[in-house]
Amino acid sequence: MKSPSLEVLGRRLRDDLSRHEVVERVSEARSRRQLLTRVATRHRRPIRLYWAASAAATVLAATLIFVFAKPRAAEGEPLSFWVEERRGRVDEWVTARDAEQSMRFSDGSSVVAAPHTTARVMRVTPEGAQLTLERGHVDAHVVHRKGSRWQVAAGPFVVRVTGTRFRVSWDPQTEKLLVKVTEGRVEVSADDQPTRALTAGSLLELSAAVARATAPSSAERPPPSELAPQQAAPAEVDSATPRKVAAPKPDFRDLSTAGRYREALAAVEQLGFAGQCATLSARDLLTLASTARLAGRADRAREAYLAARQRFPSTSEAHIATFSLGRLASDAGRASDAVTWFQRYLAEAPSGPLAREAAGRLVELWHQLGNQAAAQRAAESYLKSYPGGPHAGLSRSVLAPQ
Repeated sequence: MKSPSLEVLGRRLRDDLSRHEVVERVSEARSRRQLLTRVATRHRRPIRLYWAASAAATVLAATLIFVFAKPRAAEGEPLSFWVEERRGRVDEWVTARDAEQSMRFSDGSSVVAAPHTTARVMRVTPEGAQLTLERGHVDAHVVHRKGSRWQVAAGPFVVRVTGTRFRVSWDPQTEKLLVKVTEGRVEVSADDQPTRALTAGSLLELSAAVARATAPSSAERPPPSELAPQQAAPAEVDSATPRKVAAPKPDFRDLSTAGRYREALAAVEQLGFAGQCATLSARDLLTLASTARLAGRADRAREAYLAARQRFPSTSEAHIATFSLGRLASDAGRASDAVTWFQRYLAEAPSGPLAREAAGRLVELWHQLGNQAAAQRAAESYLKSYPGGPHAGLSRSVLAPQ
């Protein structure tokens, strides 16, 4: 068992000290009240007894307010979270291969990614977190707090919660969503679809393909000339009539965060995809690439990742792009290309946050390609660095005598 981190130990110590301080101050207030009561009784002065008790109560109330107000000062800070025993980072992919991966949040909430699940924490706020489920399913327990706001995006769907226990499953191949609520209440929404509210015991299955089919496209709407007379636009417009200013189009980042990946990609395409790849920041390029991939456009995702590597070499964003290019190639069945990218990632960022995953992917890919010697070398390297990692079982089987 791993030892708790210094941050965890510090938090426990701070809580213990806070409790000890409360006990000491309450005890001190009680002692003062007893002393004042004895003095008042000895001199038979009921009025002084009343004022002594009031003063003690005031001291006790002030003490409790002072002590318990301390944690509330940190309420404006975004939540922190841990993936298993390490500190998690926003925008980091959490991939559960052969074993589940748990994410624990500082407000007591938790999200468990089942085996063969890929998820990502897109944003954390003082009120909650926004996650993207790429594939698989997650079981979540969100602690209810005043003003808490959590959401899980999967394809075009967004599951919003304030405090509950639920499961979200998403299959990107069939584009099917499954939401099961065991406690509390959630709301499920999608583009151009009514919001659905689910309570404990509810089960909802939706298809993105059906949602798109039921939403009328602009091509299905009749042209203005075919509108009924009462619907037709007037031929002349009074110049004195104030014109409505068109609402600004939503930014692709906001659309992506809301899980509306196709809309987000379309917004970038309207601006010119190549031009955006040449001007966006490194972080925004990763967001764009991820958006394109989740929208089903692996070609656009690859273009954005390559732009990040070319424009921002030797940065953490470039390293993430390298790893992501390996995953794109692997998902497309190009195992040899995937090996090249994962090897490049390990060469450029041997201690990077995705090093363990890249090393494990190499064991898989070499084994898949039938290169036993390379698979064994990759397995030996993996077990040396990550003996308890999720690919340890596969590595031992590769090294087992045939």
